[in-house]
Amino acid sequence: MKKAIPLIFDTDIGSDIDDTWALAMALKSPEIDLKMVSVNGFGTDYQARLSAKILSVAGREDVIVAKGRSTDMDPRYQEEWIGDYSIEDYPNYKDNAAQAIVDYVMTSDEEVTILVAGASTNIADAYKIDPRIANKCKIVAIGGVIYNGHCGGWYPPLGSDWNVKCDVESWNEGLVKSDIPVELLPLDVTGNLYLDEGYYSRIKACAEKDPVIKALCENFEVWAKNIEWGGQGGTSALFDTVGVYACFTKENLEYQVLPIYANDAAQTLIDPERGKEMNVALRWGDKEKFRKFLTARLCGEI
Repeated sequence: MKKAIPLIFDTDIGSDIDDTWALAMALKSPEIDLKMVSVNGFGTDYQARLSAKILSVAGREDVIVAKGRSTDMDPRYQEEWIGDYSIEDYPNYKDNAAQAIVDYVMTSDEEVTILVAGASTNIADAYKIDPRIANKCKIVAIGGVIYNGHCGGWYPPLGSDWNVKCDVESWNEGLVKSDIPVELLPLDVTGNLYLDEGYYSRIKACAEKDPVIKALCENFEVWAKNIEWGGQGGTSALFDTVGVYACFTKENLEYQVLPIYANDAAQTLIDPERGKEMNVALRWGDKEKFRKFLTARLCGEI
């Protein structure tokens, strides 16, 4: 097996549940050496506590938890699971995510992969602090929509994806205008991705013996209750798990290099004049194959 990839997971965890699934997947993937969880996009005190408690349950207090800038939006759908856990109980906490990213990347002996699974705020802020990080890291970013048809027709034409729309200025500053190499995972491949009842039942059956899966399932059920999610049996959409997968393999995904730019309406456009060339995943070879892989990985079978 190749040496594990040093990874910073930059996330808006605590809003949609897919970030929690992605964190569990990263913790269960031997191809990944998780170094930091940097949070952004909502109430970052809450997000930091959530991340820290999951890492503590997993026995991974070696992983840095770093807090980015908060916004006015502050959903706390998983607060019930966190309980009275305090960030002061976590031994590896940083209160400035952008600086923490710069410090880690610039002192690393290896190229660092940054998985951006939310707003690009922390990345844009880090690049402003020290543009030299572009020589020592690459970004795998989840966001945008290129060809709507590949999403299964469920997304509106020329739609604006949340990860871009919530901070389009930072998306362009951190991803398009920076010198950091970018691999992009738009809704074309991350959208319309669910695990059915059979797959979820297999994962849930592992909770008794696996603290990571126990925490994941508890969080999913708290989240589903608090947003009054109407799904039956299976999971909600698991966008960000595709990002974890793409950090260590391109198998089963079809890529094309395209010049990508986001306009003021947060539409991700193929724009040869303003765009930056990114390696963009446009379609699956076999999406069901990924569902099987994800289930087996979370169950510890592979």
